[in-house]
Amino acid sequence: MGSFLDGINVASLALMIFVTWELGRSALIDWITLSLAIISAVLVIRFKINSAWLVVGGAIVGILVQKI
Repeated sequence: MGSFLDGINVASLALMIFVTWELGRSALIDWITLSLAIISAVLVIRFKINSAWLVVGGAIVGILVQKI
């Protein structure tokens, strides 16, 4: 039973990696979205910023980009 559950864990991890890759390919379409992704990753990993603030910041950047 333990080997079976290990196989399930590996399969689910592979599925998550594939979905993350596909989502990244479809979401990171220009330099603005790529910059936001990199900056957000740094802020979350290095400074432990709450992800809700990243959503607010991304929305503000999106509104500003639409205005320009």
